[in-house]
Amino acid sequence: MTENLMADYTSEALFIGSLFKNPILFVDYAELMKSKYDFEDEAMKFMYDSFEMYYTTFSQEISETKVQMFMSKEPERLKKFKSYGGWKTLEKQMDLADPGDIQNYFDSIKKYSLVREFGRKGFPIQKVVQHKAFPKMKAEDIVRSMRFNVDNINTVIGGGKSSVLLGKDLKAKIEEWKTSPDIGEEIPFPIWHSLFRGWRKGKLIVDGMMSGNGKSRRASKIAAYIGIKKSIPTLVLVNEQEKEEWDAMMASVIANNKEFGFWKSPGDEIDETDILLGQCTDEQYARLDEIAEWVKKKTKIYFLDLDKYSDADIEREVKKHVLGLGVKYMFYDTLKGYKTDNWESVKQTTTKLKDLCKELKIGGYATIQLTDDTVMTEELTSMNIANAKQLKHVVDHLVLEKKIDPSKFNKYKIKAVNGNGNWGEIELAHGKTYYMQKIDKNRGGSTGLELITEVDLGKNLWIERGYLIRS
Repeated sequence: MTENLMADYTSEALFIGSLFKNPILFVDYAELMKSKYDFEDEAMKFMYDSFEMYYTTFSQEISETKVQMFMSKEPERLKKFKSYGGWKTLEKQMDLADPGDIQNYFDSIKKYSLVREFGRKGFPIQKVVQHKAFPKMKAEDIVRSMRFNVDNINTVIGGGKSSVLLGKDLKAKIEEWKTSPDIGEEIPFPIWHSLFRGWRKGKLIVDGMMSGNGKSRRASKIAAYIGIKKSIPTLVLVNEQEKEEWDAMMASVIANNKEFGFWKSPGDEIDETDILLGQCTDEQYARLDEIAEWVKKKTKIYFLDLDKYSDADIEREVKKHVLGLGVKYMFYDTLKGYKTDNWESVKQTTTKLKDLCKELKIGGYATIQLTDDTVMTEELTSMNIANAKQLKHVVDHLVLEKKIDPSKFNKYKIKAVNGNGNWGEIELAHGKTYYMQKIDKNRGGSTGLELITEVDLGKNLWIERGYLIRS
């Protein structure tokens, strides 16, 4: 059988047409396609590679004008585009393609890709291709029919990976850690940063609090630090609050937390309620205007209020923003079942978030609600998580938080480093609000530790004070 018969040129063209017709489909197939092996038609390989670069660096919307502008950015690319028929070719493919059939196009492309790769490796693939059942076969069926010597097959059937010899490169890895320690992005809570070894790519942090205790507010501080101060592309997905609420949280958290540089001394704080009611002083408005201009220049936070938040909806939005906008960190507020309170549904969503973090090499952060009886609990455990006790097994870092009853301040002390760099014990100050945090799971280091944070929800103020110890 000649090489030109070992391809399905029609499916290749219709696959490309489907992508240009419905670009969001790219997020479902980006990790599975390897154009070098999957497209036998050089024109379609060029169109796919161009689409990939267009989607990830230029725009997520398709129009003739935009495509022409993109192609024109590189003379050689434009020359090739014209030689393959230009926009008219794409337009014809889009007219013929049915995006609802893209999985069938994909399956056929992968089948022929695998057939060609087996042929290049010297396998007796002709017998398989000539078999009467071949038209109905999928790539997986072909692999099963060969059953032997399938090493070094370079196409990707469905995201599968090859095993590696563990320890083979250990010496090189140790040398790498000497110069580039395995520490992630800085978290604006120093003890969290130390315990978790920073916010590492592929890791999922889950923070749990009772309803009304400020889950979103703590998240807003971390999001603002990563996505605004450091200008690292960050996605914030929410299913309970609206953009206006997050706008207000961002204004107050930046104004009142010293990490952002706009708070100078005690008394400088601005109440979030005053911002919302338009009751700030002239000096405060001047500072807020300065903050707004700074945010406008620095922000890399992409915010989306999810009306639908099924696992499929979440996956699509995360992939769209990672592939199209280069997002490196993702927040999800709040973890809960979609159209159900079944705990298994929440665990599945948590698993989906963790899988996305690992697959896309991004950092993930999610909030979850603790049960109402947590207020009566001295020792926080994952049993306090509403509807989803099993998610502890999925996440990398699990933090459980609760407000400390002022009547019980005398039971605790704060262990912290003083101005001389020495450890000391400090009394909890009456008139202030403190949250204890139990580090219930930590794939970065120690677990079971209890921390203490000073909190002022009205000002969105979060100050990590040290470790919590019993008197």
